[in-house]
Amino acid sequence: MKKTLTLFLLTFCYFVSFAAGTSSVKGIVTDKTTGDPMIGAMVILKNKDGYSRSVSTGLDGSFNFKNVPEGHLEIEVKYVSYAQSEENFDLKRGEERFFKVQLESKVNSLTDVTINARADSGSDKSARRLVQKSDQVINVVSAKTIELSPDITVANVTQRVSGVTIERSNNGEGQYAIIRGMEKRYTYTLIDGFKIPSPDNKNRYVPLDIFPADLISRLEVYKSLTPAMEGDAIAGAINLVLKDAPDKFTVWANLGAGLSQSVADRGFTEFGNNSSTYRSPRINNGDNYNATIGDFSNNPLHFSNSKLPIGTIAGLSIGGRTTNKKFGALVSLSYQNIYKNTNGVFFQTDVDPVSNAPLVTDIQRRVYSTQQERTSVITRFDYQFNKNNKISLDAAYIDLAQNQYRYTSDTSLTLARTGMGQGRVTESPRSIRNVQNIYNFNIHGDHHITDQLSVNWTAIYSKATANENRYDLSLITGRTLQADGSVAQQPVTVDALKGQGQTFAYNSDQDKSGYLNFVYTPEIANTKVEFTAGGMYRHKTRSSTFDDYTLGLPLNNSTQTFNGNVDNNTFAVSTLQGTATDPLNYDFTENIGAAYAQFKFTIGKLQTVGGVRYENTDQSWTDALPVTQLGKTGSIKYYDFLPSVNFKYMLSDQQNLRASYYSAISRPNFYELIPHTSGDPDADYQEVGNPYLKHATSDNYDLRYEFFPKALDQFLAGVFYKKINDPIEYSLINNGLGYVSEAGNFGTAHNYGFELDATKYISRFGVRANYAFTQSSITTTKRQDFKDANGNNTFRTVDQSRPLQGQSKNTGNLSLLYKDSKSGFDAQVSAVYTGERINSVSAYLDNDVWQKGFVTLDFSAEKRIFKNFYIYGKATNLLNTPYQLFIKLPYPALAAPGASGQAVEYQQAGKDTFVRRDTYQQYYILGLHYKL
Repeated sequence: MKKTLTLFLLTFCYFVSFAAGTSSVKGIVTDKTTGDPMIGAMVILKNKDGYSRSVSTGLDGSFNFKNVPEGHLEIEVKYVSYAQSEENFDLKRGEERFFKVQLESKVNSLTDVTINARADSGSDKSARRLVQKSDQVINVVSAKTIELSPDITVANVTQRVSGVTIERSNNGEGQYAIIRGMEKRYTYTLIDGFKIPSPDNKNRYVPLDIFPADLISRLEVYKSLTPAMEGDAIAGAINLVLKDAPDKFTVWANLGAGLSQSVADRGFTEFGNNSSTYRSPRINNGDNYNATIGDFSNNPLHFSNSKLPIGTIAGLSIGGRTTNKKFGALVSLSYQNIYKNTNGVFFQTDVDPVSNAPLVTDIQRRVYSTQQERTSVITRFDYQFNKNNKISLDAAYIDLAQNQYRYTSDTSLTLARTGMGQGRVTESPRSIRNVQNIYNFNIHGDHHITDQLSVNWTAIYSKATANENRYDLSLITGRTLQADGSVAQQPVTVDALKGQGQTFAYNSDQDKSGYLNFVYTPEIANTKVEFTAGGMYRHKTRSSTFDDYTLGLPLNNSTQTFNGNVDNNTFAVSTLQGTATDPLNYDFTENIGAAYAQFKFTIGKLQTVGGVRYENTDQSWTDALPVTQLGKTGSIKYYDFLPSVNFKYMLSDQQNLRASYYSAISRPNFYELIPHTSGDPDADYQEVGNPYLKHATSDNYDLRYEFFPKALDQFLAGVFYKKINDPIEYSLINNGLGYVSEAGNFGTAHNYGFELDATKYISRFGVRANYAFTQSSITTTKRQDFKDANGNNTFRTVDQSRPLQGQSKNTGNLSLLYKDSKSGFDAQVSAVYTGERINSVSAYLDNDVWQKGFVTLDFSAEKRIFKNFYIYGKATNLLNTPYQLFIKLPYPALAAPGASGQAVEYQQAGKDTFVRRDTYQQYYILGLHYKL
C-alpha cells in the first residue's frame, strides 16, 4: 500500500512539474472597427531557431498554441482584405500569454465599403448584423448556412427558423411554411421584397418547394410588419433575397448525385410521355367539339420499373463588376432532378350515429413514385450612373416539373362487417404530370433628388402557371373478401363505368404591379426624422380551365379482363365534350390598391418606426356554372386601415429590446370562393367552394430581447400574441351526399407563445438551438351523435375549443456544428422536432384528424480537397420519420372486418383511431463545389 501511494505521489508531482513547465499562447482576433471576431484568420507563431506553427481562428475568433518553447517569438495574423498584424514578445517557461489582435480593413472609401457589404451579404456575420440592425422582428438564414445545411430547397430551409414548421407534400418534401402555428394561408412570399403570384391551382400562397436553395443570398422571415409592407401577412412574411453581383469576378459551381434509399430498395416506377404536358381536346378544339378516342393516349398508363435512377444536383453562378464598379451582372442557374418513393396506408373514416365514435369504412394502400425536376435561371444587372442615380433589372425563371405514379389498393370494410362477404378490393394505377412555372421581371430605380429627398420606384411583371395532366385506370381486382376473412380469387376486370379517367387542368396567375415611394429626411428639434410615403397597385388576373373525360367500356363489351397492358382493352369516350360547365373553369380578377405613410426616428437609444397603411381590395369572378345557379358570377369589395409601430431600445451596442404592434389581414384563396366540388384523388375528402367566405383580420403584438455577444453568437427571446377575427379554416361538413371539406370563418381565435433562439461557438465547435411554444384557441360548434332515452338516433350541437389547424404546441431545432477553416472541413448534425397538430377539422365532436408529433434527423459535411474545390455530402431523414394521422378517440373493439371482429392492421382497440401513415426513407447526396 505504501509503495502504491509513493508511486502515485511521484507520478502526480511529475505531471504537475511538467504542466508548470509548459508554455502556451492564446488569443482572439477581432475586427478593429466592429469588434466582431474574425473567423478563419491565419495565425502564425515562430522564432529564429526554426520553430513555426500555424492555426486558423475558430468560430469565436479564438486561437491556442500549446507546448510553446520559451524565448523570443513573433506572432503574425493574416486575413483577406485586412492589414497584416505582427508582434514580437518574450515567453518564459510555464507562462501563458493572451493576445487580443485587432485587424484593420484595407477598405477606405465609402464606395468600397458599400460594395464589400454587397459581396458579403451571404455570410453568417452579415445575417446576424441584419437581425440586429433591422427595424422589425426578423430572423435571417445566410447563404453560407444554407450551403452547409442538409437542405436543397427553400421550403426545407424554413424549418430551421425558430417558430417555423413545414407542411410536406406526399413525397416527403417540405412544401409550405407555417409561422408561429398560423396555417400557410396567413403568410406571403416575396422575392427581393416584392410579392409573386402562385402557380398553385387552388391557393394564393406559393409552394416553397419550387425554389432551389442555392439561388438565394439569404432567407428572411419577417415576424412583424411595417406600413411600407403589404398587409396580408397575419403570421408574417418570407423574403427570398436573390444573389447579387459581387465586387469582383466570381464563379461558383456545384455538381452532385442523389439517391433515395426507398428507390434503391424497391426501384422506381416510370410512365410513358412523362416529359410532355397537354391541353384538353375541348380547349384545343372549342366547347362544342365531341372528343374521339383518337384524342387520347394510353402512353401515360404504360408503366415500367427503373432499378436505380440517380438524382442530379447542379448549379452555376457567374458574376462581377466592371473596373469602375458602375455596372454589375450576375447569372445563376440551378438544376435538380430527384427520385423518391412513398409507401402509405389510409383509413377512410365515418362517424358512428350511435356513439359519435370514428368508424373505419375502407383501407387504401398507396404507393407513390415521384420525380421532381427543378430548373431555375436568374439574371441580375445594375448600373450606377452616379452617386445619386441607380437602376437595376432582374429576370427570374423558376420551373418545377413533377412526374408521379400512384397505385392504390382499396378494400371496402362496410359490407364485410355484416358477414355477407361482399367487401371487394379495387385497384387504381395512376400517372400525373404537373409543371409549375414562375416568371418574374423587375425594373427598379433609386434616385436622390436632394440631400433630404429621395424616390424609388419598381415596375414588375410576374406570371405563374400550372399545367396538370392526370391519367387514371380503375380496376376491380380478382380478390373478394369473404365473411370469414378468407379471400376468393377472381379475374381482374376493368371497371365498366369508370374505365379510364383523363383530366386536364391549367391555371394562370398574372400580376402587373407598380410601386412608388418617397423618402424625406429633415432634421426636427435636432433629431433626424425619416418620413416615407408611397403606394402600390396590382392588377391580378387568374384563369383556370378544367376538363375531366371518362373513357368507359363499350356497351357491347362491358366486361373486360385486364391482363396488365391497357392497350389490350377497348375504351369509348363517355364524356364527349369534357366538363366545360365545371366551376373550376373560371376567370378571377383582383385589383389591390394601397397607400401608406411611415415615420422613423431615434431619440437617445430608442428607435421608433410607425405609421398606417390603407389597402383596397376589389375582386370579381365569372365561372362556368349554369346562368341560373347561384355563384356563377360574383364580386367582393372591401378596404382596410392597418396601423403599425415598431420600437427598438438599444440597451447597448450588443443588446436590443423590441416591442411591436401591427394590424394585418388574410384574403381567402380564389379556389375557396369559387363554387365548386373537387374530386382530387390525392385529397382524403372532396372539397367545395364557399362564396360567402370573408377575409380574416388580426391584431398582432411582439416583445423580444436580443443579445449579440460576438460575431456569430446570438440569443433571442420573445413573446407574441395574436387576436384573429374571422379566421379561415377547412372543416368537414355533411352536404347530404357525404362529408366534404369546406373553408369557413370561425368567429375569433387567439394565438400566443414564446420563442428562444441561441447560437454559441467555442473554437471550432458550435451549437444552434431554438424552441417555440405556441398555444392557440378557437371555439366552434360541433355535432355530437348519440342514442336518446327512447333508443332513437339523434344529435345535438355543442361548442368545442381547440387549437388552430396546423398549430404545434412545441417545436424546436438543434444543430451541432464543427468548422475548421485551416483544413476547410465543415460538418453538422441537425434535428427538428414538430409537435402534434390538427391536420383537418371535423364537423363532429372530437373527430378532428391530428398529425402525430415527429423528429427528423439530417447530416451534412463539406471538405476542401484542393484549393477552390470542395467535396460535400448530405443525408436527410436518417430516422425514416413517418407522416402519421390519427383521431383522438378510441378505435372500437369490434369495428373490424369479418364476423369475428378480427383485428385490422394499425388499429388497436381502445387506442386512438389510426387514419394514415406514409414513409419516405433516407435521401443521400454526394457532390463537388467549386468556389472562385
